[in-house]
Amino acid sequence: MDNNKAKLILSVYRANGVDAQDPMFREALRQAESDPALRAWLAEQQEFDIQVSSAFAGVVGPVEGKVMIQTTMGATRPHQRRWLWPLALAASIAVLLAVWTGLQNPGGLALPENASLAELATNLSDHHASIGLMSSDYMKLRAWIAEKGGPLPDRLPPGLEKMAVLGCQTWKTSRGKVSLVCFVGDDMKIVHLYVFDQPPAGLNGQGLPDLAQPRFERSGKWSLALWQDQGRGYVLGMPMESGKAPDIERFFRA
Repeated sequence: MDNNKAKLILSVYRANGVDAQDPMFREALRQAESDPALRAWLAEQQEFDIQVSSAFAGVVGPVEGKVMIQTTMGATRPHQRRWLWPLALAASIAVLLAVWTGLQNPGGLALPENASLAELATNLSDHHASIGLMSSDYMKLRAWIAEKGGPLPDRLPPGLEKMAVLGCQTWKTSRGKVSLVCFVGDDMKIVHLYVFDQPPAGLNGQGLPDLAQPRFERSGKWSLALWQDQGRGYVLGMPMESGKAPDIERFFRA
């Protein structure tokens, strides 16, 4: 197990010892013990978890939160359950954060006025990450987005059609409505698909290629693919690891 995988697993480790006997966590903990930098990161993570727990002690989460987790795990293929549950736990925390963020911003999210489509997507990823609904049922995610009035993805890149879904979100922003669908592969890598109902002024579909020939870019720590379809702007994003860009082009191969 390398540090990146150990960090992913330990990011949902419960410091009260409940997870200590799980083989997956035990291996990750051994990796942390053998690496000073990872050990220091884990200590900071646990301290942060304590602070977050205290801050949210009085917050009542959405009633459907537990049901969403159970539904997600029940619908997942058996061989995926083991590694998907940490993602489900992390996503359930994101649901609480989404509720809190919505209360703080009743008029919608304020996004940079002059930002490009790529910059808007990475801004949402870096500063407003949340999941409104967890489900492994793509049609259920589409129905939820439609109910919230968010833009729906039309055609998907060929590679995404083969992947499982984890959850979705939709926002009303100062730059129009935006939806997010999160896909996850067998390698535990999460892929973010943002759909912009109204691409930023000045683009409006102009300058963006079609799905068959997307434009590939890097923005901050993200590797991106951009295209337009049916008047909507699309951004597919994956975070770079250790400065190495992921092969995002593979999602567009038949």
